[in-house]
Amino acid sequence: MKGHPMRTSLPALLAVLAVPALAADPGEEVELSSATVTALACAQDAQRTGKLGRLTACPLEETLKGLVVFDVAEKQIYRLSPKSVRLSDLERAFGGGAVDVTGVVKSTDPAGVALVEVKDLRVTPKPKAGAFKGCL
Repeated sequence: MKGHPMRTSLPALLAVLAVPALAADPGEEVELSSATVTALACAQDAQRTGKLGRLTACPLEETLKGLVVFDVAEKQIYRLSPKSVRLSDLERAFGGGAVDVTGVVKSTDPAGVALVEVKDLRVTPKPKAGAFKGCL
C-alpha cells in the first residue's frame, strides 16, 4: 500500500485536529456549557498546546490582564462583556469552577478572542478545599 492516496500519517492528522476553530463572527449566538474561567495567557497556552490542566492551574498574577472563558469542547476563547457580567461572578469560578453562558458575539479582537454580550450566566463556583473529603 505504499504511496496510497488515502493513507494519512497520524502526526499530520493530529496537527489538523489541534488547530482551534475559527473565531466567532459578530452577531453569532454563543451557548457555552461548563466553560472554564481563566486568564487569557493560560487559555491561549491551552488552545495552542492542548494541555487543559493549565486552565485551572493558572497563576493568579495572570488575571491582572483580565479573565476570559475557555470552551473546552471547541477550544475557543471568549471575553465576556463587563457591561453584562460582574467581575466578581467570574472570580468565583476562577481556578476550578465553571460557567454556563448564553449570549451574542459583539466583536472579535485581532487575536481572535470574541467579546460576548451575555444574556444569561450561571456560575458554578470553585469547590471549597476539603469539599470532597469523605466521598470515597
